[in-house]
Amino acid sequence: MNRLPHRDLPHDRPLRVAMIHLSDFRLDSRIQREAGALAERGEEVDLVCIGEREELRIGAGRIRVHPVKARKAGGGAGAYVRDYARFLTRALARVTALDARRRFDLVQAHNMPDLVVAAALVPRLRGTPLILDVHDTFPELFATKFARAPGDRLVRLLEWEERASARMASQVIVVTEQAAARLNGRGVARGRTTVVMNSPDERVFGAPRAPTPWPVRGPLRLLYHGGLAERFGVECAIRAVGLLGEDGPDIRLRVCGSGERADRERLAALARELAPGRVDIAREPVPFAQIPGELERAHIGVVPTLADAFTELLLPVKLLEYVHMGLPVVASRLPGIAGCFTDDEDLRMFRAGDAQDLAAALRELYANPARARGRAVSATRQLAAIAWERQRERYLALVDELVPRPARPRLRPVPLSTRR
Repeated sequence: MNRLPHRDLPHDRPLRVAMIHLSDFRLDSRIQREAGALAERGEEVDLVCIGEREELRIGAGRIRVHPVKARKAGGGAGAYVRDYARFLTRALARVTALDARRRFDLVQAHNMPDLVVAAALVPRLRGTPLILDVHDTFPELFATKFARAPGDRLVRLLEWEERASARMASQVIVVTEQAAARLNGRGVARGRTTVVMNSPDERVFGAPRAPTPWPVRGPLRLLYHGGLAERFGVECAIRAVGLLGEDGPDIRLRVCGSGERADRERLAALARELAPGRVDIAREPVPFAQIPGELERAHIGVVPTLADAFTELLLPVKLLEYVHMGLPVVASRLPGIAGCFTDDEDLRMFRAGDAQDLAAALRELYANPARARGRAVSATRQLAAIAWERQRERYLALVDELVPRPARPRLRPVPLSTRR
């Protein structure tokens, strides 16, 4: 769907931006960063999502949360479809009502699913620019989660859904170059794709931190914060700590991830069996606002993601947050990670899904803290090239391109290998 003519806005009022997402704003760091970037410069952002009603003032602007009664999609394939359909129906009604009250200048839909763009149908039909922000490539995620072959009928249907959703959008945002190449390779949003990476926001985490000395006595705290679904490899991390043995390196794993309660209970049971007293599984999801404190208390970050067609496209935000906070990182050797960081020089990588190899990496880090510190310093230098300040400028430049306001100083678009 091509963008209809859109009149320039007066310079003396804030943009009115709607964001639609099937997630809790308090737990979603990407949406917090982008909504915060808009509010900081004085815009008004209305979030249609799950969670609690609230209003936040950030900088000269504000963020309003309009909760939709729905739950995060989970269970089997049929349950996912029902949960998505329920949210989409309710989000469509809420966005339409809010738009009737005060017309939006821009709508941004965050997948999954990609079809969440349909909730913006009414403002889109009258010419409002629409961004589809692809957090995860949905066909790959669905195929790996439900063990479907690439040519499976449902996977092909999701690829069609992806193309149709992108066609409705003015622009598509993705999180890595690998994801952009995958989408463009199957004909999705060619020439309309911008990369905005999941770099840590210094408003939340502060300036990049130098590595802190490890304790002379007591355990090293190994931290995992992220999803608890099987593909994220938390089970592998638990098994690796178990393999260290009670007489091995004193490394304790802290898991403060988000996900379904069944996953949390399964991992807690495994920890009690394999590494009693050495693995702490948080009983509830830890709000994003508390994550910086978790990082400050940690000594090593772990990214144990398993390898599949979906995860090979990822550059996990938790990895970038570990690096930002000066933590040495042990991570699965995956294309998205290796595309930004060097094995051995920046990170200590291991074979994805191999608990023995992860345990060996942890023993090496424990035995050579100076080498671990050197990797952390090198990784921080690499992170500077993709810092949030640069990503923020690219994101706001795209917003200003879609919603022109000539009387206002505009960010210069970043020349892109990041625009496809």
